[in-house]
Amino acid sequence: MSAPPLDIFHCPLDRISLIEASAGTGKTWNICGLYMRLLLERRLEVQGILVVTFTNAATAELRARIRSRIFETHAYLNGSAVPATDPFVEKLVTTLRSAHGLDDVEMKRRLDQALQTFDEAAIFTIHGFCQRALADTPFAAGMPMALELLRDDSEMRLEVAHDFWRRRIASDALPPALASHLMNGGDTPDTYAALLGRQLAKPLSRVLWPPEIEPNITLDRSEIDASFGAARTLWLQERDAIVTCVTDALPRLSGSTYKPSTVATAVTQWNRFLSRDDPFAALDPKYKLDLLSQAKLVSKTNKGKEPPSAHRFFAQAEKLLELRAAFDRDLAFARLRLLRTLLSEGPDALRRAKRERRVVAFDDMLYNVYERLTGGACPWLAGSLRARFPAALIDEFQDTDPLQFAIFRAIYGDDDASLFLVGDPKQAIYSFRNADLHTYLRARNEATVEYTLAENQRSTEELIAALNALFTANDRAFMLPGLDYRPVAFGTKPRAVLADTTLPRAPLQLWSLSHDANGTLPTKAEARRAATAACAAEIALLIGAG
Repeated sequence: MSAPPLDIFHCPLDRISLIEASAGTGKTWNICGLYMRLLLERRLEVQGILVVTFTNAATAELRARIRSRIFETHAYLNGSAVPATDPFVEKLVTTLRSAHGLDDVEMKRRLDQALQTFDEAAIFTIHGFCQRALADTPFAAGMPMALELLRDDSEMRLEVAHDFWRRRIASDALPPALASHLMNGGDTPDTYAALLGRQLAKPLSRVLWPPEIEPNITLDRSEIDASFGAARTLWLQERDAIVTCVTDALPRLSGSTYKPSTVATAVTQWNRFLSRDDPFAALDPKYKLDLLSQAKLVSKTNKGKEPPSAHRFFAQAEKLLELRAAFDRDLAFARLRLLRTLLSEGPDALRRAKRERRVVAFDDMLYNVYERLTGGACPWLAGSLRARFPAALIDEFQDTDPLQFAIFRAIYGDDDASLFLVGDPKQAIYSFRNADLHTYLRARNEATVEYTLAENQRSTEELIAALNALFTANDRAFMLPGLDYRPVAFGTKPRAVLADTTLPRAPLQLWSLSHDANGTLPTKAEARRAATAACAAEIALLIGAG
């Protein structure tokens, strides 16, 4: 789906606008341009133009770039020249004069006021905005007058996890088999606290549970006990005959499954399993027990050959393994039901504890604003924030999750809102940013208008052409429906040329990671080391040539 390029000087300011960028297309340049139009054309104060990004470093950069643009425009109106390489200021002033009738005296006055009050500019991280939104109206928002910022709430999450563990797991009500299953699976209060932290970081994310999670008829343990006893008796009395049946049949069995080594492993595992008195003991993770089951032996017999002699143990082993598999499946679903309860009860328990201690963590700031905007307790809050911040520019919007988007939609959900969502969904590949592309695509569908930034102002013309060719060769290059590559043109901004005199090279070079002698791809760590070494070698070559 195509979208028109953004016309920074004439696009409407009273829309919900999504601006899709690509690397080097001047995202910050355009945000600064929109800010200047809101400041001069819409006559907003710097305190009323909300700018939100997602890191402290990006916030500092935006603050510096916007202030610099205000200063340059103010200087131009006072007779100073502007750089010929960036015609923005001159074109902005000319447009405001001709299209909106603004005179220089009024513009200089507004810019002078903006410079004098710029320390109060509403340029925040998302957490900083939410903290300010509630701290400035604590009575109306139903918040305590003072809250201590808890930079790390892991200890409180662990307290909640320990309390859950004590009530739900370390109690006489928990079946012993489930307790053993949890211990064997590595479940601890620490792992539960980590799961709770993931849920709290994205509280509106949908948690999908398998439909089989609801309890079924519990298996009769006595049936498993009886089957285990029968298999154990046969194994202890006739083990040699059982093993001989299989080894004699090896020439007739699938060589990829039945080898002397795998049969030996299966025998060792049956020895270990049946030598215990516990039919519910954890099974070896390198599972080979089923090699001595009737169904496996028959299914892996080569075509036209006779399966091994049907020793009674093979059928008994198959029955025991089926009963154990069903029982283990029920235990796994019982564990999921515990986790579902943890993720249902834990967040509320943690928030109650924080209210009692008058502390707040970073993730709580977002949830508290969301809760008061959408929960009905503060129906006027959205209007109050909209009046205080009549326009908003959201940078790096591809990193927005459902909770963050719900906050901005609650404040600026009307069609006549001045809301600009700026982002590059292709940059969401960086896993550390926890981007939610489905949120981005939903916002795109809900936006009044969509634009693109169509010119790359950073890279060489040859590299841009090569990238356009690479990513348009497959219309599903980014896999997710709606996430398309939009070709960009070579921009007019002058740029320094990188002169590489080492070797003749194509504008775009691609490296692939080789398989080893066995055809195995490298691990992620090995791939990272290989890529680092390749880059270092290229840099060393360039430095040496320079």
